[in-house]
Amino acid sequence: MRMPLLALLLLALGATALSAQDEAPPVGEDAEVSLVPGPENLRDWLDFIRPSEAELAWERIGWRNEFWPAVEEARKLGRPILLWTMNGHPLGCT
Repeated sequence: MRMPLLALLLLALGATALSAQDEAPPVGEDAEVSLVPGPENLRDWLDFIRPSEAELAWERIGWRNEFWPAVEEARKLGRPILLWTMNGHPLGCT
């Protein structure tokens, strides 16, 4: 049972590594693409890893941190509620 799981894990890691190579930032039209960040391609890497406006859209949501006022507002606006709850420290430091 362990061998098929190990093979599946290695296959998934290999596919992840191959797809990560396709997403490397372009260094320039005439230059080779470098997968290793360095002083010569630092600006390209910073632009590549900086989140886009679409990825930051969640910050514009009017999140509520109290349940009952959120329920009343949702009823008034006819909107659903996302209730996020957890037990323990968010970083697992319990």
